[in-house]
Amino acid sequence: MGSLSRRAGGQRGVWGLSRGLQAQGRQAAFEIALKMNKEKIKNTGLIISWSMYDLANQFFALNVVSLYFVRWVTFEKHKPEIFYGLAFGISTLIVAFSGLIMGTVSDRLQRRRPFLVWLTLISIAFTMLLGVSGSVFVGLLFFIIANFGCQTAIVFYNALMLNVAPGGRVGLVSGLGKMFGYSGAIVALYIFKPIVLKHGYQATFFPTGICFLIFSLPCLLFIKDRSGLKEKISLSEFFRWDRIAEIFRDIRRVFSDDYISSDICSFLKASLFGLSSVNAVILFMSVYATKVFGLGEEGVINLIFFSTLFAMLGSILSGIVSDFLGYKRTLIAVFISWMISFLMGAIVRDMRSYWFVGALVGATLGATWVVSRALAFEIAPQEKIGEVFGIFNFVGYLSAILGAVFWGFVVLLLNHLGELGHRITLLSLNLFMLLGFVFLLRMSGGSRKNNAARRISYP
Repeated sequence: MGSLSRRAGGQRGVWGLSRGLQAQGRQAAFEIALKMNKEKIKNTGLIISWSMYDLANQFFALNVVSLYFVRWVTFEKHKPEIFYGLAFGISTLIVAFSGLIMGTVSDRLQRRRPFLVWLTLISIAFTMLLGVSGSVFVGLLFFIIANFGCQTAIVFYNALMLNVAPGGRVGLVSGLGKMFGYSGAIVALYIFKPIVLKHGYQATFFPTGICFLIFSLPCLLFIKDRSGLKEKISLSEFFRWDRIAEIFRDIRRVFSDDYISSDICSFLKASLFGLSSVNAVILFMSVYATKVFGLGEEGVINLIFFSTLFAMLGSILSGIVSDFLGYKRTLIAVFISWMISFLMGAIVRDMRSYWFVGALVGATLGATWVVSRALAFEIAPQEKIGEVFGIFNFVGYLSAILGAVFWGFVVLLLNHLGELGHRITLLSLNLFMLLGFVFLLRMSGGSRKNNAARRISYP
């Protein structure tokens, strides 16, 4: 009996120990799952906060760069389009060189957030000042400064995508950001529509700055620089002459170093030519819609709203497709779509066709930024992401200057042809797009295989 009792007691002890271990295992599994869920929620929140900057930036990009400021200059102040084209070109030239220098500095500091914050605030302040400038030349000066702040900030915003994008999902996160951006465009169109119709173009600039500030706050507050990559260097050290000389040596090396492969060179050349056409359309599309399509204020706003809906769709779909098919193949398809858009926009004459062209341009525009940004990220070495994005943006800014000045001078040259002159100008943009297409074909990277190989886990 004693032996049986001891055996039974031992079995109960084993069962108790087993149940205890099972309970501990369930508790540990629960804690792991809870920790993973918290981490997932945190990462999702960071992605949304990062994407909100695209939304905020779109208030400036639409209301100032693409729509109301150019119309204020050309229709209210009765200045030729070349005035706006030159102001944009000057601003963009400043951005091109300053972005390259600041990108190099940010890599050395391993700090990008301070640049993003201060440049954004500069842009917001001078956007508000546009609302009180009486002279067109003062307005152009304020525009140059505001555009400098906004466009240079994008260098660091793009580089901060490294901190939020999961490995192998760069295209999706990039697409999500642009979808947020075009959502901001839709909001901007309908918030500011009654203001324009009642008070004119200039009345939109001050509230545009306010909206830019409000919607950029999540990114400015919550997206932080990654720590522990390198020893941080004090910003004051960069005012020493030896540091300045070292920065310029780095910039010179960037264009000839081993990591600047033939793929990167081909991509940058394709971007230079292809984005020249894209930037020209962005800058002057509202003027083209009025002078060629014959649309008034409300008609232009409705057409841009319609195009923006398709830009949102193009942004998110191109992000998903490019992650699967490869960024190079997707960008080739985008360039072909642009050539079709320019051809149709130059020859169609009935209103229904205008809406189709608007939808095609919107979807293609949304895909352009998503795929090109993802392709630049894929071919850039991780430790030089700021420098490579600085080069990419440098080339993009040169293309913006080229596109703006080309459009302004060709329209001025063909001014005696009226509407036909604008149609010929739009069609001539295919020359740039065709050159970009040729350089894209020279790339060997950006394939689906390369995308899979670049699945990096980010903290």
